[in-house]
Amino acid sequence: MNYFFPGRLLNILILFLALGAALPSPVYGNHEKPGMHYSIEITSDEYKKAKVDFSFSVQDSLLHMSGIGANQIPERWAAFVHDIKAVSADGKHLKIEDMEGAQWKIHAAKGTQVKLSYTIQLDHESHSWSGGVDGAAYARDWGVFYTGRSLFIMNGEKNVNLKATFKIPETWKISTPWEQIETKGHSYSIATQTDLEDSMIFAGTHEEKIIKRDQFELIFVLGGSEITAQKEYFGQIATGILDYYIELMGGIPNPAPDNAFNKSIVIINSYSGTDGEVIGNNISILLEEGGDQMSQMVCMFILANEFFHMWNGKSFTPFNNDCERYKECFSNYYTLKSLFHVGYLNRESYLQVLNNLFYQKYDQDDGLGRLSMTDGDQKHDHWGLIYSGGLFAAIAQDMIIRTATKNEKSLDDLMRGLYQKYGGTDQGYTLEELQSSLSQMSGKDQSAFFESYIKGLQRIPLEDFLNMGGFMATEENGNINISLKEESELNSPEITDGLFGIN
Repeated sequence: MNYFFPGRLLNILILFLALGAALPSPVYGNHEKPGMHYSIEITSDEYKKAKVDFSFSVQDSLLHMSGIGANQIPERWAAFVHDIKAVSADGKHLKIEDMEGAQWKIHAAKGTQVKLSYTIQLDHESHSWSGGVDGAAYARDWGVFYTGRSLFIMNGEKNVNLKATFKIPETWKISTPWEQIETKGHSYSIATQTDLEDSMIFAGTHEEKIIKRDQFELIFVLGGSEITAQKEYFGQIATGILDYYIELMGGIPNPAPDNAFNKSIVIINSYSGTDGEVIGNNISILLEEGGDQMSQMVCMFILANEFFHMWNGKSFTPFNNDCERYKECFSNYYTLKSLFHVGYLNRESYLQVLNNLFYQKYDQDDGLGRLSMTDGDQKHDHWGLIYSGGLFAAIAQDMIIRTATKNEKSLDDLMRGLYQKYGGTDQGYTLEELQSSLSQMSGKDQSAFFESYIKGLQRIPLEDFLNMGGFMATEENGNINISLKEESELNSPEITDGLFGIN
C-alpha cells in the first residue's frame, strides 16, 4: 500500500526479509542428507556482500528469484547477483544459462544434488525504488537489511521445510520471524517458500524488544542511536496499540491456515528520510534522522495501520477487490483510534490529522468524482481517494450506527463480527454483506449510502456525519474545520467520544 502525506510520497507495502542458510561445505559428507538449505555469510569488512550457498535437489531446470518487485530494473533482482556457480555432489561443474527476469537455466537432470554459490552485492540504494529502498535491501553502519526477494535464488515451487544458517561477525545478531533451530548459533527453519520470499531479516548490532501475547510474538528491531534511545517508548506505544486491537477484536491475529503465522517482525532504522514497507506479515520503517513531528507521525501511523491489517486483511479479508477500499477505510479509522488510545494523539491533534493528513488529500485527488469506492485496485495512484475517502466512509457509518442505536452498537461490533466469522478460514466478506450488516446494526437501510458514496461517485459529506456525532464541522476551500461542542451542548457525549474510540 502507498501512503502519501504532505511533502512526501510514502510507499508502504510491508516487506518480509528472508535470509537463509545451509550446509557450510561445498562437498556433501557421507552422513549428510542434502535438502533445501541456504548458508549466508556476511563479514564486517565486506558487510555489503552476502555470500550465499544453496544446496538442493534439482526439481526442474529453472533457477529463479522472486517475481515480485524490482520491476524498474531490466535485470530485476538478478542485477545484484554475481559470480553464480553450480557444482554437483560428485564435484562436476554445471552450466548455468542467463535468462530474462531474474531467471537462470541449470543444465542438470531432475534429482541431481547441487550446491549453488553466488554473491549478492548490496548496492540497492544506488537505484530508485517505487516503494522506497526499504522494499529491497539497505546497509547502515550498524547492520544490513535484506528481503527474501532480494537475496534468495530458488528452484521449484511451493517448497516446505527449508533451512537457513548465517555466518556473521561475533558481535552481530540476527533478527527474523523464523523459528530458531538451536539456542546457540544462527540456524533457522522456514516453513514454506512463501515464508522465505516474504520475510525480513536484519543482521547487525541493533537492539530487539519482544512483545508476547498468547501464541503471538511481535519482534521489534531498532537500529541507530536515535532510534535505540527510544526503545522503551517504541515498545510502550507498540504494546498499547497491540493490546487495544486484541481487546477490540477479542483475540490475537487468526489468519487462514495456509497463511498462518505466530510471529511478526517490525524493523525501524534511522535514515535520510521517512518511508515504510510491508511484506507479508512484517514491517520495515525508515525514520528520518532528526526528523520533524510529521516524520514521527508518519512512522506511528504506518506502525498502527499495519498492525491492524493483521486482523483486517489477514484474519478476515475482502472476497474481491471491490471491498479493497473498505478494508483500508476500517484500518485507517482504527489506526487513529489506537493512536488516541495510547496517548500519541489527543482530541485536538486527532481532529487536525483528519484535515491535514486526510481531508486535504481527499479534496485534491483527481479521482474524486471519477472513480468509485469499488476501484480499490487504483489505491496506489489515488491515495487521497481510497485511503482518505475510505476513512470518511468508516466515520460516517460509525456515527450512523451510534446515533441510531443511542450508542448501544458501533462499528466495533462489525469488526468483531467479521473476525469471529472469518478468522481462521479462507473465506472472505463481500460488499453486499457489509451493506446488509451495517443496515441491520443501524436499523436503517444503507443502500442509498452505498449507491451514492461506495459504488457511486459522490463526494462524502463528512461534515454532515461529524455534526451528527456532536461536532461542529464545516468544509471550506479544501479544508474541513472541526471543533468540539461545549459539553453542555452535547445531546449524546458518548457518541462524540466514540469517534476517539473511548467507548
